[in-house]
Amino acid sequence: MNITDKIEQAKPALPVEGRMDAPPRARAQQPGGRHVRQEDVVELSTSLSQISTTELDQQQARRIAAIKAQIQSGEYRVDSRQVAEKMLADGSGI
Repeated sequence: MNITDKIEQAKPALPVEGRMDAPPRARAQQPGGRHVRQEDVVELSTSLSQISTTELDQQQARRIAAIKAQIQSGEYRVDSRQVAEKMLADGSGI
């Protein structure tokens, strides 16, 4: 018997109902003991809207203005070594 025969003899996967990561007591049941599928819920925090980003926005605007001025005056230079290091760094997607 080779591996192909074993694969062909494998049992088909059975569908799973309900959330398997939830403990059994957290699953809702219909009368008769049948489980009801529960939907996942995503709640977004409102605390981010309470944090002021004005200072960060101003810092970013100053950096952008400085780079634009350097580009317009011809003083802006790209460090090719730094660009290459960033491209080859872990997590760069390359």
